Amino acid sequence: MSNSLPAIENSGSCPEAPLLWLVTDGKTGHDNQTRALAENLQALAPFRTHEAGISMDGLLQNEERASLVIGTGHRTHLALLAAARRFNCPSVVIMKPTIPTAFFDLCFIPEHDLGRATDYNVVPTKGMLNRVPAEGPPKQERGLILVGGPSRHHEFEEEPLIAIIRRILADRPGLSWDLTDSRRTPKEFRQDLGKLPLQFHPSDECPDDWLPGALLAAREIWVTEDSMSMIYEALTAQARVGLLPMPRKSKRSRVARSVDRLIEEGWTCFPDPKAPYALPTPPAILHEASRCAREVLQRFPALA
Repeated sequence: MSNSLPAIENSGSCPEAPLLWLVTDGKTGHDNQTRALAENLQALAPFRTHEAGISMDGLLQNEERASLVIGTGHRTHLALLAAARRFNCPSVVIMKPTIPTAFFDLCFIPEHDLGRATDYNVVPTKGMLNRVPAEGPPKQERGLILVGGPSRHHEFEEEPLIAIIRRILADRPGLSWDLTDSRRTPKEFRQDLGKLPLQFHPSDECPDDWLPGALLAAREIWVTEDSMSMIYEALTAQARVGLLPMPRKSKRSRVARSVDRLIEEGWTCFPDPKAPYALPTPPAILHEASRCAREVLQRFPALA
C-alpha cells in the first residue's frame, strides 16, 4: 500500500564521492527498500546514487565505477551480481534471495524468513526496510487507520472491521482521525466510510509524500494485520500501534507467525473486546534502514 517517496536526489554530492548502484525491478515495495538503505547511507556519508534497471544493457554501457551495489527482489539478483563483478565491489541484497546467500557479500533478511542459524554475511531485520524518516516533527493529536485487503493469507470481512473502527473512534474523541486504504481494499468498503467521523484519503489519490507525513504525525496507528509492510512503517514512525484483525486462512502462515511474534514481544496488540482499547508503548525505537546503513559501513569501512 505504501505511497512512494520522491526519487533520491544527488544535488550537493561531491563528484568524487562513492557511487551507490541501485538495481531496481520496478516494483514499488522492492524499490522503496533499496532506496531506504541508500537514503540512510547518504545520511552517514556523501554517497552519490545511480538507479539502474535489471537490463544488462545499462550495466555494460556504464563506465563509472560503482563502490557498492544494492538490490531487492529476485529479479534483481542477476544484474546485482553482474554489477558487483564488473565493478569489483560489494553486493548487498535485501529480502531473502532465491539463490544461496553465499553469492552476496551482505544480505538483509527479515527475521521471519530465516531459520535459527544464519551465516556471517546474513543480518536479520525486524520486518522490511522502509523510507519513514528516522526523525520527524512532534506528534500531533491525530490518529491514523491503514486498511489493506484480501490476500493469500487473509480474508476480508467488512462489517466486523467497520464495527471495530467505530469503537476506536468513540474511545478516542480527542484525536482527529485519518484513514487510507490500499490497492487490495474492496471498493465496497469505501462506501461505508462516509458514515464515520474521519477523513478518508484514497490511496490512489494521495500525493507521494502524504503517507509518510501522516505516519509521523499520528500518535496512534491502527493497521489491518494482513500487511506486514504497513505494520512496520507504523512502528518505524514511533507511534503506538494496534492491529485490526482479519480472518486468517491459516494460523501457521508466515504472516500470521510474524504478527504473533510482534505481539509476544510487546510491539503491538489486537483490540480486547472486553476492555478499553489500550495500546502498548513500543519496547524500543525501531528504524531498521538506519541500522542496516550503519552495518554496511561497519562491514565495508572503505566506503566511508
